Amino acid sequence: MFSDLPPMRGANLGAFSLLLIVGLWYWYTARRDNFIAHNRREGAKGAPLIFPYVFPLLGSLPITYLWNPRAFVLNPTNFFQSTHPVLVKILTQEFYVICEPENVKALFRGSWEACTSVPFVKFALGYAFGLPAKALSLYDKDDSGGGHVPHPGSTVEARNRIDYLVYQSLSRFLEGKGLASFWNRFADNITQQLHNLHDRTGSSWEYCPDLMKVVGDEATVSILNALCGPYLLSLNPHFLQDFWDFDRNLQTYLQVWQQHARDHYSDEAIGADGDDPFWGSSFFRERQAMFLEMDGFDYDAIASEDFGAIWAARNSVTAASWAIFDIYRDPELLASVRAEVDACALKGADGCIWFDVDQLLRLPVLQAVYAETLRLRMHFYIIRMPDRVDLNIRDWIIPRHKVIVTPTTVAHMDTNAWSTGLNNEHPVDQFWIGRFLRYPPESFSGNASPTFSTKELEGSWIPYGGGPRQCPGGHFAKRQILLTAALMVSLFDCEILEEGRDMREDFTLKGFGSGVSHPAGKVPMRIRRRGRGNT
Repeated sequence: MFSDLPPMRGANLGAFSLLLIVGLWYWYTARRDNFIAHNRREGAKGAPLIFPYVFPLLGSLPITYLWNPRAFVLNPTNFFQSTHPVLVKILTQEFYVICEPENVKALFRGSWEACTSVPFVKFALGYAFGLPAKALSLYDKDDSGGGHVPHPGSTVEARNRIDYLVYQSLSRFLEGKGLASFWNRFADNITQQLHNLHDRTGSSWEYCPDLMKVVGDEATVSILNALCGPYLLSLNPHFLQDFWDFDRNLQTYLQVWQQHARDHYSDEAIGADGDDPFWGSSFFRERQAMFLEMDGFDYDAIASEDFGAIWAARNSVTAASWAIFDIYRDPELLASVRAEVDACALKGADGCIWFDVDQLLRLPVLQAVYAETLRLRMHFYIIRMPDRVDLNIRDWIIPRHKVIVTPTTVAHMDTNAWSTGLNNEHPVDQFWIGRFLRYPPESFSGNASPTFSTKELEGSWIPYGGGPRQCPGGHFAKRQILLTAALMVSLFDCEILEEGRDMREDFTLKGFGSGVSHPAGKVPMRIRRRGRGNT
Protein backbone atom coordinates (compact mmCIF):
# COMPACT_ATOMS: atom_id res chain seq x y z
CA MET A 1 0.00 0.00 0.00
CA PHE A 2 2.71 2.46 1.02
CA SER A 3 4.59 1.74 -2.19
CA ASP A 4 1.77 3.48 -4.07
CA LEU A 5 2.48 6.82 -2.31
CA PRO A 6 4.55 9.29 -4.30
CA PRO A 7 8.05 9.90 -2.91
CA MET A 8 8.49 13.05 -0.83
CA ARG A 9 10.37 15.52 -2.95
CA GLY A 10 13.04 17.88 -1.65
CA ALA A 11 10.69 20.86 -1.69
CA ASN A 12 8.05 18.99 0.26
CA LEU A 13 10.64 17.81 2.82
CA GLY A 14 11.91 21.36 3.22
CA ALA A 15 8.37 22.68 3.71
CA PHE A 16 7.66 19.98 6.27
CA SER A 17 10.87 20.76 8.17
CA LEU A 18 10.09 24.46 8.16
CA LEU A 19 6.56 23.78 9.38
CA LEU A 20 7.92 21.57 12.17
CA ILE A 21 10.43 24.22 13.28
CA VAL A 22 7.77 26.93 13.27
CA GLY A 23 5.42 24.70 15.24
CA LEU A 24 8.04 23.84 17.83
CA TRP A 25 9.06 27.48 18.17
CA TYR A 26 5.46 28.60 18.59
CA TRP A 27 4.90 25.88 21.18
CA TYR A 28 8.07 26.92 23.04
CA THR A 29 7.38 30.70 22.97
CA ALA A 30 3.85 30.16 24.24
CA ARG A 31 5.14 28.13 27.19
CA ARG A 32 7.98 30.61 27.78
CA ASP A 33 5.64 33.61 27.78
CA ASN A 34 3.29 31.82 30.17
CA PHE A 35 6.26 30.95 32.41
CA ILE A 36 7.50 34.56 32.50
CA ALA A 37 4.03 35.98 33.08
CA HIS A 38 3.35 33.54 35.90
CA ASN A 39 6.63 34.39 37.64
CA ARG A 40 5.90 38.11 37.41
CA ARG A 41 2.38 37.74 38.76
CA GLU A 42 2.06 39.00 42.32
CA GLY A 43 1.34 36.19 44.74
CA ALA A 44 1.74 33.46 42.14
CA LYS A 45 2.50 30.32 44.13
CA GLY A 46 1.46 26.68 44.23
CA ALA A 47 3.06 24.03 42.04
CA PRO A 48 6.24 25.32 40.32
CA LEU A 49 5.93 25.58 36.55
CA ILE A 50 7.95 23.48 34.14
CA PHE A 51 10.91 25.37 32.76
CA PRO A 52 10.12 25.88 29.03
CA TYR A 53 12.01 23.86 26.44
CA VAL A 54 11.91 23.50 22.66
CA PHE A 55 12.04 19.77 21.96
CA PRO A 56 9.33 17.75 23.73
CA LEU A 57 11.26 14.51 24.25
CA LEU A 58 14.62 16.07 25.13
CA GLY A 59 13.38 18.66 27.60
CA SER A 60 15.94 21.14 28.93
CA LEU A 61 18.86 18.98 27.81
CA PRO A 62 22.00 20.83 29.02
CA ILE A 63 24.28 20.11 26.07
CA THR A 64 26.53 23.16 26.61
CA TYR A 65 27.08 22.03 30.21
CA LEU A 66 29.41 19.33 28.87
CA TRP A 67 32.14 21.77 27.81
CA ASN A 68 31.58 24.72 30.16
CA PRO A 69 29.46 23.78 33.18
CA ARG A 70 30.08 26.99 35.13
CA ALA A 71 29.05 29.18 32.20
CA PHE A 72 25.90 27.07 31.79
CA VAL A 73 24.96 27.38 35.47
CA LEU A 74 25.45 31.17 35.40
CA ASN A 75 23.75 31.74 32.04
CA PRO A 76 20.91 34.20 32.81
CA THR A 77 18.50 32.36 30.48
CA ASN A 78 18.69 28.89 32.02
CA PHE A 79 16.74 27.19 34.79
CA PHE A 80 19.42 27.68 37.45
CA GLN A 81 18.80 31.44 37.27
CA SER A 82 15.08 31.31 38.02
CA THR A 83 14.15 33.41 41.06
CA HIS A 84 11.17 31.13 41.77
CA PRO A 85 11.22 27.35 42.28
CA VAL A 86 11.03 25.65 38.91
CA LEU A 87 10.50 22.09 37.62
CA VAL A 88 13.14 20.91 35.14
CA LYS A 89 12.62 18.00 32.75
CA ILE A 90 15.57 16.35 31.00
CA LEU A 91 14.74 13.26 28.93
CA THR A 92 12.94 10.93 31.35
CA GLN A 93 14.19 12.64 34.50
CA GLU A 94 12.86 15.62 36.38
CA PHE A 95 13.93 17.68 39.39
CA TYR A 96 13.18 20.98 41.06
CA VAL A 97 15.63 23.88 41.25
CA ILE A 98 15.61 26.17 44.28
CA CYS A 99 17.65 29.38 44.11
CA GLU A 100 17.36 32.95 45.53
CA PRO A 101 18.30 33.58 49.20
CA GLU A 102 14.81 33.57 50.73
CA ASN A 103 13.88 30.35 48.93
CA VAL A 104 17.16 28.72 50.01
CA LYS A 105 16.56 29.70 53.63
CA ALA A 106 13.06 28.23 53.43
CA LEU A 107 14.48 25.01 51.96
CA PHE A 108 16.94 24.66 54.83
CA ARG A 109 14.23 25.37 57.41
CA GLY A 110 11.88 22.85 55.82
CA SER A 111 14.64 20.24 55.68
CA TRP A 112 14.43 19.70 59.43
CA GLU A 113 11.09 17.95 59.10
CA ALA A 114 10.65 16.78 55.54
CA CYS A 115 13.87 16.16 53.65
CA THR A 116 16.54 13.54 53.11
CA SER A 117 19.84 13.70 51.21
CA VAL A 118 19.91 9.95 50.50
CA PRO A 119 19.74 10.36 46.65
CA PHE A 120 23.04 12.27 46.67
CA VAL A 121 24.66 9.93 49.21
CA LYS A 122 23.73 6.88 47.16
CA PHE A 123 25.04 8.42 43.94
CA ALA A 124 28.36 9.39 45.51
CA LEU A 125 28.96 6.10 47.30
CA GLY A 126 27.88 3.95 44.37
CA TYR A 127 29.53 5.74 41.47
CA ALA A 128 32.49 7.54 43.04
CA PHE A 129 33.52 5.32 45.93
CA GLY A 130 32.52 1.87 44.73
CA LEU A 131 30.16 0.78 47.50
CA PRO A 132 29.02 -2.75 46.51
CA ALA A 133 25.40 -3.11 45.41
CA LYS A 134 24.46 -5.35 48.34
CA ALA A 135 25.48 -2.69 50.86
CA LEU A 136 24.15 0.16 48.71
CA SER A 137 20.70 -1.44 48.67
CA LEU A 138 20.43 -0.78 52.41
CA TYR A 139 19.91 2.91 51.60
CA ASP A 140 16.91 1.97 49.43
CA LYS A 141 15.39 -0.13 52.18
CA ASP A 142 15.91 2.47 54.91
CA ASP A 143 12.64 4.39 55.22
CA SER A 144 13.20 5.32 58.87
CA GLY A 145 14.34 8.90 58.17
CA GLY A 146 17.26 10.89 59.51
CA GLY A 147 15.80 11.81 62.90
CA HIS A 148 16.51 10.24 66.28
CA VAL A 149 13.02 8.70 66.24
CA PRO A 150 12.21 6.53 63.19
CA HIS A 151 9.33 7.54 60.96
CA PRO A 152 5.97 6.06 62.01
CA GLY A 153 5.35 2.79 60.21
CA SER A 154 9.01 2.09 59.45
CA THR A 155 9.99 -1.54 60.05
CA VAL A 156 13.75 -1.04 59.58
CA GLU A 157 15.75 -2.55 62.43
CA ALA A 158 17.71 -0.07 64.53
CA ARG A 159 21.03 -1.58 63.40
CA ASN A 160 20.07 -1.05 59.72
CA ARG A 161 19.15 2.65 60.00
CA ILE A 162 22.13 3.42 57.80
CA ASP A 163 21.27 7.02 56.87
CA TYR A 164 20.80 8.06 60.49
CA LEU A 165 23.69 6.04 61.94
CA VAL A 166 26.29 7.17 59.38
CA TYR A 167 25.43 10.83 59.76
CA GLN A 168 25.41 10.58 63.56
CA SER A 169 28.86 9.00 63.56
CA LEU A 170 30.15 11.89 61.44
CA SER A 171 28.48 14.46 63.68
CA ARG A 172 29.89 12.96 66.88
CA PHE A 173 33.36 13.01 65.37
CA LEU A 174 33.34 16.43 63.71
CA GLU A 175 30.97 18.36 65.97
CA GLY A 176 30.96 16.43 69.22
CA LYS A 177 33.35 14.57 71.48
CA GLY A 178 35.72 13.49 68.70
CA LEU A 179 36.58 16.97 67.41
CA ALA A 180 38.91 18.09 70.21
CA SER A 181 41.37 15.19 69.96
CA PHE A 182 41.23 15.18 66.14
CA TRP A 183 41.90 18.91 66.03
CA ASN A 184 44.76 18.75 68.55
CA ARG A 185 46.48 16.02 66.54
CA PHE A 186 46.07 17.97 63.32
CA ALA A 187 47.33 21.23 64.86
CA ASP A 188 50.43 19.47 66.20
CA ASN A 189 50.96 17.73 62.85
CA ILE A 190 50.63 20.77 60.58
CA THR A 191 52.76 22.91 62.91
CA GLN A 192 55.52 20.30 62.85
CA GLN A 193 55.18 19.67 59.09
CA LEU A 194 55.53 23.33 58.18
CA HIS A 195 58.38 23.91 60.64
CA ASN A 196 60.22 20.97 59.05
CA LEU A 197 59.62 22.56 55.65
CA HIS A 198 60.90 25.85 57.07
CA ASP A 199 64.11 24.16 58.21
CA ARG A 200 64.60 22.59 54.76
CA THR A 201 64.07 25.92 52.98
CA GLY A 202 66.93 28.35 52.56
CA SER A 203 67.02 32.01 53.57
CA SER A 204 67.62 32.97 49.91
CA TRP A 205 64.98 32.73 47.21
CA GLU A 206 64.42 29.23 45.78
CA TYR A 207 62.29 28.24 42.82
CA CYS A 208 59.29 26.00 43.53
CA PRO A 209 57.15 24.67 40.65
CA ASP A 210 53.78 24.74 42.45
CA LEU A 211 52.60 26.58 45.56
CA MET A 212 49.33 24.64 45.58
CA LYS A 213 51.10 21.28 45.74
CA VAL A 214 53.37 22.42 48.58
CA VAL A 215 50.44 23.52 50.72
CA GLY A 216 48.26 20.61 49.63
CA ASP A 217 50.81 17.91 50.43
CA GLU A 218 51.73 19.29 53.85
CA ALA A 219 48.10 19.77 54.91
CA THR A 220 46.99 16.40 53.52
CA VAL A 221 49.71 14.49 55.38
CA SER A 222 48.71 16.26 58.58
CA ILE A 223 45.00 15.50 58.15
CA LEU A 224 45.58 11.85 57.22
CA ASN A 225 47.87 11.28 60.20
CA ALA A 226 45.36 12.97 62.51
CA LEU A 227 42.47 10.96 61.05
CA CYS A 228 44.01 7.55 60.50
CA GLY A 229 47.19 7.41 62.54
CA PRO A 230 50.66 6.83 61.03
CA TYR A 231 50.10 3.47 59.36
CA LEU A 232 47.90 4.48 56.42
CA LEU A 233 50.75 6.45 54.84
CA SER A 234 53.63 4.26 56.03
CA LEU A 235 52.01 1.10 54.61
CA ASN A 236 51.06 2.82 51.32
CA PRO A 237 53.87 5.08 50.04
CA HIS A 238 51.89 6.07 46.92
CA PHE A 239 48.74 7.06 48.78
CA LEU A 240 49.44 10.80 48.79
CA GLN A 241 49.86 11.12 45.02
CA ASP A 242 46.95 8.81 44.25
CA PHE A 243 44.80 10.75 46.70
CA TRP A 244 45.01 13.83 44.49
CA ASP A 245 44.69 11.83 41.27
CA PHE A 246 41.54 10.07 42.57
CA ASP A 247 43.07 6.72 41.75
CA ARG A 248 40.83 3.77 42.59
CA ASN A 249 43.91 2.15 44.16
CA LEU A 250 42.96 4.27 47.17
CA GLN A 251 40.36 1.71 48.15
CA THR A 252 42.99 -1.04 48.09
CA TYR A 253 45.28 1.12 50.22
CA LEU A 254 42.50 1.56 52.76
CA GLN A 255 41.91 -2.19 52.87
CA VAL A 256 45.63 -2.78 53.53
CA TRP A 257 45.63 -0.23 56.35
CA GLN A 258 42.40 -1.49 57.91
CA GLN A 259 43.53 -5.13 57.80
CA HIS A 260 46.74 -4.08 59.53
CA ALA A 261 44.66 -2.31 62.18
CA ARG A 262 42.44 -5.35 62.71
CA ASP A 263 45.51 -7.59 63.05
CA HIS A 264 47.43 -5.40 65.51
CA TYR A 265 44.87 -3.43 67.50
CA SER A 266 44.10 -4.23 71.12
CA ASP A 267 42.21 -2.31 73.77
CA GLU A 268 45.50 -1.58 75.54
CA ALA A 269 46.49 0.64 72.61
CA ILE A 270 43.73 3.17 73.35
CA GLY A 271 45.06 6.44 74.69
CA ALA A 272 43.55 8.88 77.16
CA ASP A 273 41.68 10.63 74.33
CA GLY A 274 40.04 7.39 73.17
CA ASP A 275 42.16 7.08 70.01
CA ASP A 276 44.87 4.58 69.10
CA PRO A 277 47.82 4.43 66.66
CA PHE A 278 46.36 1.64 64.50
CA TRP A 279 42.92 3.04 63.67
CA GLY A 280 43.95 6.61 64.39
CA SER A 281 40.81 8.32 65.59
CA SER A 282 38.15 6.27 67.37
CA PHE A 283 35.85 7.29 64.49
CA PHE A 284 37.09 4.52 62.19
CA ARG A 285 37.28 1.91 64.93
CA GLU A 286 33.68 2.57 65.94
CA ARG A 287 32.49 2.55 62.31
CA GLN A 288 33.93 -0.94 61.85
CA ALA A 289 31.69 -2.24 64.62
CA MET A 290 28.69 -0.21 63.40
CA PHE A 291 28.85 -1.36 59.78
CA LEU A 292 29.54 -5.02 60.57
CA GLU A 293 26.20 -5.15 62.37
CA MET A 294 24.39 -4.00 59.21
CA ASP A 295 23.03 -6.33 56.54
CA GLY A 296 25.12 -6.51 53.39
CA PHE A 297 28.32 -5.01 54.80
CA ASP A 298 31.75 -6.64 54.74
CA TYR A 299 35.27 -5.21 54.98
CA ASP A 300 35.27 -4.10 51.32
CA ALA A 301 32.02 -2.19 51.79
CA ILE A 302 33.36 -0.52 54.94
CA ALA A 303 36.47 0.57 53.04
CA SER A 304 34.21 2.23 50.42
CA GLU A 305 32.33 4.17 53.11
CA ASP A 306 35.59 5.23 54.76
CA PHE A 307 37.00 6.17 51.34
CA GLY A 308 34.21 8.74 51.05
CA ALA A 309 34.79 10.07 54.57
CA ILE A 310 38.52 10.56 53.98
CA TRP A 311 38.02 11.99 50.50
CA ALA A 312 35.95 14.87 51.88
CA ALA A 313 39.11 16.30 53.47
CA ARG A 314 40.25 17.41 50.01
CA ASN A 315 37.86 20.35 50.09
CA SER A 316 39.37 22.07 53.13
CA VAL A 317 42.91 21.35 51.94
CA THR A 318 42.25 22.85 48.50
CA ALA A 319 40.51 25.84 50.10
CA ALA A 320 43.56 26.45 52.29
CA SER A 321 45.78 26.39 49.18
CA TRP A 322 43.56 28.95 47.41
CA ALA A 323 43.46 31.18 50.50
CA ILE A 324 47.25 31.22 50.72
CA PHE A 325 47.50 31.85 46.96
CA ASP A 326 45.28 34.93 47.21
CA ILE A 327 47.12 36.24 50.28
CA TYR A 328 50.55 36.00 48.67
CA ARG A 329 49.59 37.58 45.37
CA ASP A 330 48.28 40.73 47.11
CA PRO A 331 51.06 42.51 49.10
CA GLU A 332 48.57 44.72 50.93
CA LEU A 333 46.46 41.77 52.00
CA LEU A 334 49.60 39.84 53.02
CA ALA A 335 50.67 42.75 55.26
CA SER A 336 47.21 42.89 56.87
CA VAL A 337 47.11 39.15 57.54
CA ARG A 338 50.62 39.15 58.95
CA ALA A 339 49.83 42.06 61.24
CA GLU A 340 46.93 40.05 62.66
CA VAL A 341 48.62 36.68 63.06
CA ASP A 342 51.98 38.04 64.26
CA ALA A 343 50.16 39.71 67.13
CA CYS A 344 48.84 36.39 68.44
CA ALA A 345 51.74 34.05 67.60
CA LEU A 346 53.25 32.11 70.51
CA LYS A 347 56.75 30.70 70.74
CA GLY A 348 57.69 27.41 72.29
CA ALA A 349 60.93 26.65 74.12
CA ASP A 350 62.25 25.15 70.87
CA GLY A 351 61.64 28.39 69.00
CA CYS A 352 58.69 27.00 67.05
CA ILE A 353 55.69 29.25 66.38
CA TRP A 354 52.35 28.10 67.76
CA PHE A 355 48.85 29.50 67.49
CA ASP A 356 45.83 29.30 69.74
CA VAL A 357 43.05 28.63 67.25
CA ASP A 358 40.53 30.47 69.44
CA GLN A 359 42.54 33.63 68.83
CA LEU A 360 42.67 32.98 65.08
CA LEU A 361 38.88 32.65 65.10
CA ARG A 362 38.65 36.27 66.28
CA LEU A 363 40.80 37.80 63.50
CA PRO A 364 38.51 39.65 61.04
CA VAL A 365 40.82 39.84 58.00
CA LEU A 366 41.94 36.22 58.21
CA GLN A 367 38.33 35.07 58.61
CA ALA A 368 37.30 37.20 55.64
CA VAL A 369 39.98 35.48 53.54
CA TYR A 370 38.53 32.12 54.57
CA ALA A 371 34.92 33.11 53.81
CA GLU A 372 35.72 34.75 50.46
CA THR A 373 37.75 31.71 49.40
CA LEU A 374 34.75 29.44 49.93
CA ARG A 375 32.37 31.90 48.28
CA LEU A 376 34.50 32.14 45.16
CA ARG A 377 35.84 28.58 44.91
CA MET A 378 33.06 26.29 46.21
CA HIS A 379 31.02 24.78 43.36
CA PHE A 380 28.63 22.13 44.59
CA TYR A 381 25.06 20.93 44.17
CA ILE A 382 23.07 20.69 47.39
CA ILE A 383 20.62 17.81 46.96
CA ARG A 384 17.49 17.31 49.04
CA MET A 385 14.32 15.23 48.65
CA PRO A 386 11.06 15.44 50.64
CA ASP A 387 10.56 11.85 51.69
CA ARG A 388 7.33 11.78 53.74
CA VAL A 389 5.26 14.86 52.96
CA ASP A 390 5.23 17.62 50.36
CA LEU A 391 7.65 20.47 51.09
CA ASN A 392 6.43 24.04 51.36
CA ILE A 393 8.93 26.63 50.10
CA ARG A 394 7.27 29.99 50.80
CA ASP A 395 3.95 28.58 49.51
CA TRP A 396 5.56 26.84 46.55
CA ILE A 397 4.77 23.14 46.93
CA ILE A 398 7.41 20.52 46.08
CA PRO A 399 5.90 17.01 45.95
CA ARG A 400 7.41 14.29 48.10
CA HIS A 401 9.92 11.91 46.51
CA LYS A 402 11.05 14.63 44.09
CA VAL A 403 14.70 15.70 43.99
CA ILE A 404 15.60 19.32 44.75
CA VAL A 405 18.85 20.86 43.46
CA THR A 406 20.44 24.06 44.80
CA PRO A 407 23.79 25.07 43.25
CA THR A 408 26.17 26.97 45.53
CA THR A 409 27.67 28.71 42.48
CA VAL A 410 24.44 30.59 41.75
CA ALA A 411 24.11 31.77 45.35
CA HIS A 412 27.75 32.80 45.57
CA MET A 413 27.69 34.73 42.28
CA ASP A 414 24.41 36.58 42.86
CA THR A 415 25.11 40.25 42.14
CA ASN A 416 21.96 41.23 44.03
CA ALA A 417 23.20 39.61 47.23
CA TRP A 418 26.89 40.51 47.26
CA SER A 419 28.66 43.83 47.65
CA THR A 420 30.85 44.79 44.72
CA GLY A 421 32.27 48.00 46.22
CA LEU A 422 31.12 51.61 46.06
CA ASN A 423 31.74 51.80 42.31
CA ASN A 424 31.35 48.13 41.36
CA GLU A 425 35.12 47.83 41.26
CA HIS A 426 35.04 44.33 42.81
CA PRO A 427 32.88 42.06 40.59
CA VAL A 428 31.60 38.85 42.12
CA ASP A 429 33.91 36.66 40.05
CA GLN A 430 36.99 38.22 41.67
CA PHE A 431 38.50 37.73 45.12
CA TRP A 432 37.69 40.58 47.54
CA ILE A 433 37.53 40.16 51.32
CA GLY A 434 35.58 43.42 51.72
CA ARG A 435 32.36 41.49 51.15
CA PHE A 436 32.68 40.09 54.68
CA LEU A 437 34.11 43.08 56.55
CA ARG A 438 32.04 45.76 58.24
CA TYR A 439 33.35 49.15 59.36
CA PRO A 440 31.73 51.60 61.78
CA PRO A 441 29.44 53.91 59.77
CA GLU A 442 31.29 57.04 60.91
CA SER A 443 34.63 55.72 59.65
CA PHE A 444 34.86 55.53 55.87
CA SER A 445 38.52 56.44 56.08
CA GLY A 446 39.40 52.81 56.68
CA ASN A 447 41.35 53.58 59.86
CA ALA A 448 38.87 51.84 62.18
CA SER A 449 39.15 48.12 62.83
CA PRO A 450 36.67 46.07 60.80
CA THR A 451 34.48 43.27 62.05
CA PHE A 452 33.81 39.99 60.29
CA SER A 453 30.30 38.68 59.78
CA THR A 454 28.29 36.23 57.68
CA LYS A 455 25.02 36.57 59.61
CA GLU A 456 23.31 38.83 57.10
CA LEU A 457 24.35 36.49 54.26
CA GLU A 458 22.15 33.56 55.24
CA GLY A 459 20.89 31.86 52.10
CA SER A 460 23.63 33.51 50.03
CA TRP A 461 26.81 32.09 51.64
CA ILE A 462 26.17 28.35 51.67
CA PRO A 463 29.48 26.47 51.24
CA TYR A 464 28.39 23.88 53.82
CA GLY A 465 24.75 23.65 52.78
CA GLY A 466 22.24 24.21 55.56
CA GLY A 467 19.58 22.66 57.71
CA PRO A 468 19.94 19.38 59.62
CA ARG A 469 22.20 17.80 57.01
CA GLN A 470 24.66 20.60 56.46
CA CYS A 471 28.28 19.47 56.24
CA PRO A 472 29.39 18.56 59.77
CA GLY A 473 33.02 19.23 58.86
CA GLY A 474 32.61 23.01 58.79
CA HIS A 475 34.06 23.57 62.27
CA PHE A 476 37.22 21.62 61.48
CA ALA A 477 37.54 23.05 57.96
CA LYS A 478 37.51 26.65 59.17
CA ARG A 479 40.13 25.99 61.81
CA GLN A 480 42.30 24.03 59.39
CA ILE A 481 42.25 26.79 56.77
CA LEU A 482 42.98 29.55 59.31
CA LEU A 483 45.83 27.70 61.02
CA THR A 484 47.48 26.55 57.79
CA ALA A 485 47.37 30.09 56.38
CA ALA A 486 48.66 31.63 59.62
CA LEU A 487 51.63 29.25 59.75
CA MET A 488 52.50 29.75 56.08
CA VAL A 489 52.59 33.56 56.22
CA SER A 490 54.53 33.42 59.49
CA LEU A 491 57.19 31.00 58.31
CA PHE A 492 57.65 31.80 54.60
CA ASP A 493 58.02 34.57 52.08
CA CYS A 494 56.49 33.49 48.78
CA GLU A 495 56.55 35.37 45.49
CA ILE A 496 54.13 34.00 42.93
CA LEU A 497 55.68 34.22 39.47
CA GLU A 498 53.95 36.03 36.64
CA GLU A 499 52.67 32.90 34.88
CA GLY A 500 50.84 31.83 38.02
CA ARG A 501 49.45 35.11 39.30
CA ASP A 502 46.19 34.89 37.36
CA MET A 503 45.68 31.15 37.75
CA ARG A 504 42.13 30.14 36.89
CA GLU A 505 39.97 27.42 38.33
CA ASP A 506 39.37 24.17 36.50
CA PHE A 507 35.83 24.63 35.20
CA THR A 508 35.84 21.57 32.95
CA LEU A 509 33.25 18.85 33.40
CA LYS A 510 35.79 16.86 35.43
CA GLY A 511 36.71 19.75 37.71
CA PHE A 512 33.39 21.50 38.35
CA GLY A 513 30.55 20.71 40.73
CA SER A 514 32.10 18.35 43.29
CA GLY A 515 33.27 20.87 45.88
CA VAL A 516 36.13 23.37 46.06
CA SER A 517 37.56 23.79 42.57
CA HIS A 518 41.12 22.97 41.70
CA PRO A 519 43.52 25.22 39.79
CA ALA A 520 43.69 24.71 36.05
CA GLY A 521 47.49 24.47 36.23
CA LYS A 522 50.51 24.90 38.45
CA VAL A 523 51.34 28.05 40.43
CA PRO A 524 55.14 28.53 40.22
CA MET A 525 56.74 30.66 42.89
CA ARG A 526 59.92 31.69 44.63
CA ILE A 527 60.08 30.81 48.32
CA ARG A 528 62.37 31.55 51.24
CA ARG A 529 62.05 31.05 54.94
CA ARG A 530 61.29 33.92 57.24
CA GLY A 531 63.39 34.26 60.34
CA ARG A 532 61.38 33.05 63.32
CA GLY A 533 62.30 36.30 64.97
CA ASN A 534 60.04 38.10 62.49
CA THR A 535 57.11 37.26 64.71
